[in-house]
Amino acid sequence: MAQPGDPVDWQDGQSLSECMIYMLEKEIMCDVTFRVGTEQSIIKAHKYMLASRSPVFYTMFEGSCPEKGEIIVPDINPDIFKALLKCIYSDKLEVALENISEALYVAEKYMVSTMKKECTSLLSSSAETSNAPVVFNIASHFHLESLKAKSLMHIQNNAVECLTAPNAMKISKENIEAILKLDSMSCSETNTCRFLIMWLSHQCEVQGKTASGENMREVIGSLLYLVRFPFVNKVYFAKEIAHSGLLTWEEVVSVFSSHYGRKNEFFTGSVRHSRVFNQHYTVLRHRNILRDWTPYTDVINYDALQIKVNKNIELKSVILYGPDGDVSSSDENLTVNILNNSGNEIFSQKYESCTERRELQTLNLSEPIELDSNKYFTIILVGLKFQAHYGTKCKPEYKIDDIIVTFHNSPNCNTTTKVEQGQIAGIEFNV
Repeated sequence: MAQPGDPVDWQDGQSLSECMIYMLEKEIMCDVTFRVGTEQSIIKAHKYMLASRSPVFYTMFEGSCPEKGEIIVPDINPDIFKALLKCIYSDKLEVALENISEALYVAEKYMVSTMKKECTSLLSSSAETSNAPVVFNIASHFHLESLKAKSLMHIQNNAVECLTAPNAMKISKENIEAILKLDSMSCSETNTCRFLIMWLSHQCEVQGKTASGENMREVIGSLLYLVRFPFVNKVYFAKEIAHSGLLTWEEVVSVFSSHYGRKNEFFTGSVRHSRVFNQHYTVLRHRNILRDWTPYTDVINYDALQIKVNKNIELKSVILYGPDGDVSSSDENLTVNILNNSGNEIFSQKYESCTERRELQTLNLSEPIELDSNKYFTIILVGLKFQAHYGTKCKPEYKIDDIIVTFHNSPNCNTTTKVEQGQIAGIEFNV
C-alpha cells in the first residue's frame, strides 16, 4: 500500500523491473499474503507476477484446488523468500554465498529457473577460490556435477589453502570420502591427516561428543582406511596419532613396521602424489618411420635417450618402435629402465613386446613417475634382439602449447640410437 510522502512519479522514466520492485516493496495492489518462517513474518506480493515466472505458484493460484487466504511457508527464511520475490520481479538475485544453499532450495521448490541460474553463476565464480569447499558441498547436495568437478579440482590443486579454510569444516562426510579417494593432492599426507583430525574434532563438537580418538573413529568409520598413514610424517604419527585411540594397536604397529619395509596390512601402500597433473600430452620425436633396424648380436643392446620437459610432469608411458618381422619367444622380453637427472635408476619394467609387425607400441608404466621440470631423465631400452622399425629425421625439440620437450644423446647408449634417429619413439605424460 502506498504511503504518504511516496513519490507520485515512480512509474515515469523507470524500467519495468524498477516499477515492479517498487510496487512489491511498497505493497501497492498486492493480492497475496505469505506467512514465512518460524516467526510467520508477513510478506505480500502479486499473484500475477509469481504465476508468470513459477509453475508452482501458477498451480497454487490457478490449479484445481487454488490456495485461499494467507499462505503459510514455514520452511524458508524470510530474507531468502524476499530474495526469491525480487529475483522473480527483476531477474536479479541478491544473496550472499553463505545463503546460496537456502536460495537453491527455494529456487528448486518453486521451479524458478532464473534464480537457480543466478545461484549456479555465483557458485561458479567462487569454485576456484578458498571457498571451493563450500561450493563443493553445495554442488554435491544439489547434483550440480560440473560445479562439483570444478570445485574439487581446485581443492585438489590448492589443498593447503582450501583445507585450512574455516569453511572446510562444513564439508559433508560424503565429500570427505571424495577428497580422501584422490590419488593426487597438492599437499603432503601429513597435512591431509591434520585436516581430517580437525574435521573430525569439529564433527564431534557438532554431535556433542568429546573429540577423543575413539569418538573420531566412530564418526569416520571405514573412511579411515583411505588415509595413507604409512606416508604420514613419522614424528607426527608417533606424537599425535599412535596413542590417540584413533587407530587400533594392531594398526599402529603395522604403520610403524611399514617404516622399515614391511608391507602394511591395513592401509594403502601407494603414495598419494603431491602434484596434480590434468593435461595429457603425447610426444613423438620422429618425422619418418623406417624398417630394418638391426640390433647388435654380440652385446646387450642399450638404446638410450635423454629427455627433459620445461614443466613438472607425470610420465605415464614410453612409446617404442615395434617389430619389423617375426619375433621368437626368446627375443620378446625387453626391459625399460628410467634414470633420474643424477643417473640413478628410478624405474625398471620388463616388457613382452608385440609379436605382430607394427610401427609403434606403447609401454604403460606400472606406476606413473613424477619428474621435475628442466632436468634430464634417461630412458633405456635394454636387450632389443629383433629387427625393428625405427625413426629418422627426429626432432631435437618438440613444442606444443607452452610445453617444450628436448631430446639429447645419452652416454648410456651403446647403439646408434641418438637424437637424429633410432629407437625410443616418444613419451606420454600429464602436466
